[in-house]
Amino acid sequence: MTVGQHRTDPVPAGRKTEASPWSDRRFIVFATGNTVNNLGEGVYSVVLPLVVYDRTHSLTLMSLLMAMFPANWLLAPLRGVVADRLGPGRLVMPGLTVQLAAAVALIVIAMAEGAPLWLFFSLAALNQLAAGFYQTGWMTGVATMFPRGPARARGTLGSLFLVSQTSGPLLVAVSVGRLGYLGLLWINAATLLAPMIVWWCGIRPARPAPPSHDPRFLRDLAAGWQVLRATPPVFQLTLIRVPLLFSAGIGSLALFLLKDDWHLSAQQVGTALAVTRTGSVLGTVLVSQRRDPRLRWTVTLTVAGLTVSLFSMSLPLLPVFVVAWCLFNACSSGLGTAAQMTVFTYLPTHALGRASGIVAAMNGAPVLAGQLLVPALALAVGARGVFLVLGGAALLSVAGTLHARKAPRPCP
Repeated sequence: MTVGQHRTDPVPAGRKTEASPWSDRRFIVFATGNTVNNLGEGVYSVVLPLVVYDRTHSLTLMSLLMAMFPANWLLAPLRGVVADRLGPGRLVMPGLTVQLAAAVALIVIAMAEGAPLWLFFSLAALNQLAAGFYQTGWMTGVATMFPRGPARARGTLGSLFLVSQTSGPLLVAVSVGRLGYLGLLWINAATLLAPMIVWWCGIRPARPAPPSHDPRFLRDLAAGWQVLRATPPVFQLTLIRVPLLFSAGIGSLALFLLKDDWHLSAQQVGTALAVTRTGSVLGTVLVSQRRDPRLRWTVTLTVAGLTVSLFSMSLPLLPVFVVAWCLFNACSSGLGTAAQMTVFTYLPTHALGRASGIVAAMNGAPVLAGQLLVPALALAVGARGVFLVLGGAALLSVAGTLHARKAPRPCP
């Protein structure tokens, strides 16, 4: 498969545009349930680090907590094999059920005075592990549930995800004074019921053929890797993103600076996060609603914007920091959405779980490394020096993008 060719299942070969997913009522119901759940995730992603900060005032522990998100991506190839072999629907309800149980148990532990921190972290890890299986099944199934426009459907879901992730911090800012951290965690647990309702309404991935009992997972992974290597647009873009993904660890550092350097309250932190995440919404909406899947200029501009924003965040001015963080989120979400759309445009459906799982692991490794290295880098070069180091690493992505644009078959 070369650049310019699209997968032939289920999208007809050579088609250059896709139908809008909003013309499908099933997609509207699916997207609504998914967005409600993501709103809870947006609340959860803000509240949990703040709970740890209030208990420990430790950047290291905040980074360890937030490292659970990318660490979970490293299991994506395994989940992808399961999704391809058993069908993506087999992962959805078990993952949701375990995630709901872990979320409720986490609240109970948070309510207990003197509960050990290791138990809190263990339940947070279980929550992420279960979420990974649910999300793999749900998102891998998009290609078969909405075959008229799988790339635009996936891009639109990404846009809605970031809208909900922006609304989550805003909800924290408005409600934390009345509901407290525990009340907000209950909201997150309740939103897990939304995708369950969508499932019970019959909107779910199609039932697959009888599952294979062949235990050779490594052979399946190798086949997924071969598919990925044979798909230059996806493989090139994945490699270009690697240096930039080390900077995904700035989330814990940015929260730490807002609390520790600028002494913002929880409400103010929630407001700042909501403002910066509006950039994420803008970036993903602009990219996801393109009818033409060719994204070379999108990749070039977002990579350049990410590099500039990282250097700008090193300046000790709160307004500049917030604006630069907003630009960072806009470019990061735009580039991420372009990558997701490229996956759903070019990868064949029969290997989508495995190949996209390998892509997720290749993304997760630098994100996890960056998250874990942030505390050590902050000790070595100072908190603001971290942004300079990450900006320097981003220059490698700039070089990779320029090289790809000059190549005979550049990334899309």
